[in-house]
Amino acid sequence: AKMLDINFNRRDFLRIGSIGAGMSTLGMSDYSFSQDGAIAYKDKTVVWLWLGGGPTQFETFHAPMDDAPTEWQPVNGKIYDSKTNIALGGDWINLAKHTSKLNVVNSFNHKDSSHRQGTHFMMTGHYNKERATTSMSMYPSFGSIVSACYGPNHPDNGVPTYVKQGKIEADEGSWLGGAFKPFDPSNKANLTPQIQLDRFSQRRDLLNNMDIKGVSGKGAESVEFYEGQAYDVILGSAKDAFNLEKENIKTREAYGKNAIGDQLLLARRLAEHGTRFVTLHYGGWDMHSNVGPAMKTKVPPVDKAISSFLQDVEERGMSEKILLIVTGEFGRTKLNGTVGRDHWPSMTPMLMAGGEYQTGRTIGEADRSYSPISEPYGPLDLQATLFDHFGISKETMRTDNGGRPRYLLEGEAKSIL
Repeated sequence: AKMLDINFNRRDFLRIGSIGAGMSTLGMSDYSFSQDGAIAYKDKTVVWLWLGGGPTQFETFHAPMDDAPTEWQPVNGKIYDSKTNIALGGDWINLAKHTSKLNVVNSFNHKDSSHRQGTHFMMTGHYNKERATTSMSMYPSFGSIVSACYGPNHPDNGVPTYVKQGKIEADEGSWLGGAFKPFDPSNKANLTPQIQLDRFSQRRDLLNNMDIKGVSGKGAESVEFYEGQAYDVILGSAKDAFNLEKENIKTREAYGKNAIGDQLLLARRLAEHGTRFVTLHYGGWDMHSNVGPAMKTKVPPVDKAISSFLQDVEERGMSEKILLIVTGEFGRTKLNGTVGRDHWPSMTPMLMAGGEYQTGRTIGEADRSYSPISEPYGPLDLQATLFDHFGISKETMRTDNGGRPRYLLEGEAKSIL
């Protein structure tokens, strides 16, 4: 008999299948929102590449263009493009060929030097003063917010709306609920249920005969809707999105057959299948000493992967669909006594590419110490940028666990792009 080869484990299947029941009980079904509100969101995706640890702005995307003293200069040189005024660290030899596709934000900050605190701020748009409990996010992550707007799975093929590749602090759903947490495909050892299709059909029939049909109204509609999504995941084309073996070998080699290359290639595949928000965690940027040799090791794989991603997306006509955001929790100071750089929250490195925006720009200004001298942008402005990309109204609301309607974007904000 034919066997299922879908890459999802039992826990995720049950989670997807139970969304309707759980959310209808809380009166929070996003299916009901989409049906009643008739909200049409854009066919867009965000790929969020997280440089965990606090990447140095000097050696990444914000190299100084003047003759600053040595402690302010990138240790491995710089690459300057006079057409865009974008100055990259000297190790980004591939990305330097794509400056016309980039936007570099020189005035982004949030003024918190804690790894956990800064990450929570960047992932949610909100400051969490409870440092000891940061992992218990007070606010939903940007990815969970997008999932709450689109629904947790694509209605046609069941592909998850929000997928994470690597854990990032505060990447959960918080008060939006567990239905909108990110899907994690990393545990591949448990992703293939060995069950024959005829037995699977029998179990579906058993579920259909259970006394859930006694639920009436929107709750019943939600149960049926999300139950259908679960089967779409199991039997539909969602599994193909996660299969890198379907890619041409030359494409895989162009990205680099390594962790970050595979992750960015998977992000492109997921975007093609309808995933809306993909996070990737490429950590190791907490460089308090010997920053030069560290950059020589850390940059080449991600430089190659980002460059190939941008070229690949352009060739496939997906540049306006996908907004790539590359950032971390904060930047770094001038060189210290061990030829490294310490935490500097006045400047957070930020690179963007794609979307329906003008590119080849430097946005905002910072002084030699990398403190903004133009109007600074902050995490809520980043959320406003995401809303603009997706076509989500700033007035969009959802109901929290206490039954209180809340805005998904809580506060005044403006789009950076």
